[in-house]
This record gives sequence, C-alpha cells and structure tokens, in this order.
Amino acid sequence: MDRKIFFLLIILINQFYFSQSKVLSKIDNLETTLEVESFIRSQSKDKRDYLSQFELRTIERFDDNNLSRKIKRFADSLGINKSFYKGDFNHDGRTDLIFIGDDKSCQSSQKNSDGTNSCNTSTKVFFDLGNTYILKNLQPNHSDFVIPVISKINDQDYITVFFEEFTEDLEASTFRYNSKIISKTLDYKFDNFVEYNPYPTSHFIQKIEYSTDMCYGTCPMFNIVLNKNGRSTFIAKAFNFIDNNNPRSQEKAYKALNKNRNEGSFKAQLNVEDFAKIETILNYINFSNLSDSYFVNWTDDQTSNLKITYNNGEVKTIEDYGLSGTYGLKLLYKKLFDIRFNQEWKKIK
Repeated sequence: MDRKIFFLLIILINQFYFSQSKVLSKIDNLETTLEVESFIRSQSKDKRDYLSQFELRTIERFDDNNLSRKIKRFADSLGINKSFYKGDFNHDGRTDLIFIGDDKSCQSSQKNSDGTNSCNTSTKVFFDLGNTYILKNLQPNHSDFVIPVISKINDQDYITVFFEEFTEDLEASTFRYNSKIISKTLDYKFDNFVEYNPYPTSHFIQKIEYSTDMCYGTCPMFNIVLNKNGRSTFIAKAFNFIDNNNPRSQEKAYKALNKNRNEGSFKAQLNVEDFAKIETILNYINFSNLSDSYFVNWTDDQTSNLKITYNNGEVKTIEDYGLSGTYGLKLLYKKLFDIRFNQEWKKIK
C-alpha cells in the first residue's frame, strides 16, 4: 500500500475514533422540552433562584399582558420560536444553555388568557463550568424581556439580545413613552455579560469616585473613593451593614438615618489587583464614550453617581437612576458595591 494512502487512513481512523468517543455533557444530551425543564428545576439551590417551578415557554406563548405584540412579532421575524438554545458562550469548549420561560417569581391580580396570573418573563443562561453550573440573567433589568439570538464572531458563539427601549415623548401633549427595538451583542467577561467590544480603550485611570443615594427601601447609601496609589476611603451612610432578615436591624438603621448619623468612615490601602481589574473593566466598556446620564422608566429607585479621573486630569461623570445604564455599568457597579466588604477597611476615628 502506498505510504501516503496508509498515513491518510490512519489520520481518518483517529479522527473517527475520537469523534465517536467524545463524552457528551449533560446539556449536550438534553433534547426535549421536558428534559430541559427537568434539568433547570434540578439545579435549584434556594427558593430565591426561582428555578424549582420553572416553566419553559416560547415567546409566542406568553400572554399579551406580559409581553408586547411588538416583541412577539419581532421574535417571529428573527425565527426565534423555541424555548431553549445551545452554544458555547464563554468559549471554554463546553456547551451552555439559553432558556426562556416563566420562573413563577411574579404574581399579578390580572388573569392571563390561560387562567394563570403569573406575570414573569425570563431569559437566562446556564454555563457549564465542568464541575458545576452557574446561572446568569440575560435581561438588562427586571422589566426588560430580551429576545436571544446566537451570533457568530470569528467562529465563536455570542449572544445578541433584542429588547424594547422606552423613552419619554417630549412632544406629546400628555405624558407617554415611545419604544423602539434595540440590539446588543454580549460577551461573557469578568464573570458576567458585558457589551461586546473588539476595541477596548487603554486610558490610565487615576481615581474612581462612586456614590449612591436612597431609594424606597433599604438600598445601601455610601461614598467610595479609589485611588491608583491604593489610598481609598469608604463612607457608609446607611443600610450597608443591615440584616435584611432582621426587622430590628432595619429599624435601627432607619433611626440612624433620620438622625443623620453615618454608619462610619473607613480607609484602606486598596489591593492593587482589585484596582487593576476595575480599570480593565472601565477600558473594556469604553467608559469615556458612554452617556452622561441613564434612567429607568419607573419610580422610587436608587441613583448613583460615578466620576472617573483619567489621563492626567480628564474627567468623565455618569449619573444612573436605576443602576441599569448598560450591561457593563451594571457589572462595574457590582464590583464597586463588593469593594465595601472585600478590602481591609479600618475605621477612621
């Protein structure tokens, strides 16, 4: 036998063998709606994750009270007619799962056409990390349902989401909102979804100042200043240390707030790696090109103010009512909220 033909046969046999011997993951093996639904429910760890009763639904099956016809028609035009999709969205070689449905986390007094009174619409993703699964929400905030579409960039899977953006009609004689469908392609970075950006900036961040105000509830109120040299301060105004399961703890916090008493002022030498991570996030989301102001279309929420000093004195400020300006900003805010508790803060006397 010709040696070239012999080696070609060996290569083909090896390729066939390894392709046949590949062990499929649990997500790879899910085929039917019942199988996917059972898998989702089996991943419930706590009643607060709202997975134990999750019901898969196609977008068309949602009641018109819960999902607009505009969204339904747009989903139909995109060919999104299934309740689950698969892909490798964090590019680690394992199959992940997008699923759409009702997690029963919301109840309405208005009956739907099928006799139920649930008002929840969810689009979520399970990431297969090999030894565990992690759950991520694809919706930019609790009121925005997203249509997920798998897109390919450089032969890798990404998720493009389509959703309704509402803006106040300033020319209308009465108060009303206009809506339009917008899209964002998402990348899974920094342990969460952010807007895909193939060209991050490389600004030198000198200082990050972030503050939050009150909401209707117990939203943490604080000021935090992070410097490139590590010298940082944290002023805890209210609700930073309460136990939400302890009414007395909340009552004590309200009394302190009414008397204009802060919970304390603290200083720390910020971990160099933590500042570098936040700097990387800021450059990936191109913070300098973001809007100066964002707001959600409901009331009684919290406002935050972000001030970035960079490149030897340039300043960028962002006011965000609802803390949901972009996927990237939501990720950044979470990191800044976490800073309150993951550094060695020392109380200033």
